[in-house]
Amino acid sequence: MVIGFDQPTNSTYISSPSLPLQPALDVQQVQQQMLEHFEHLSDPRGKQGVLHPFVSIVMIALLATIGGARGIEDIETYGISHQHWLSTFLALPNGYPLQIHIGECLSRYPREPLRIVSRAG
Repeated sequence: MVIGFDQPTNSTYISSPSLPLQPALDVQQVQQQMLEHFEHLSDPRGKQGVLHPFVSIVMIALLATIGGARGIEDIETYGISHQHWLSTFLALPNGYPLQIHIGECLSRYPREPLRIVSRAG
């Protein structure tokens, strides 16, 4: 019987250092799937004066919430600290959206569809 992290001593243990480790997920594929999942959401804002794509704001809010954000200020902090990474797969044509833009955008969207979408898997 193996105790703790000791190596098993029976012959069924096979050590294969020659087998390369494979990534658990293709990160770019997951990011693309997430974007596609939310692209059908309608933007509740008018066309005039829109600085940031709606799907980018939704994705930032979702990722920040998964990361522990509890409000708009936390979402902004998350986004600023992860801006370089977020810009690799989100459209951020006018830089990172500030808290006022995030709050305005999310406050105009009906809450129930966002709850349903966030539970979809």
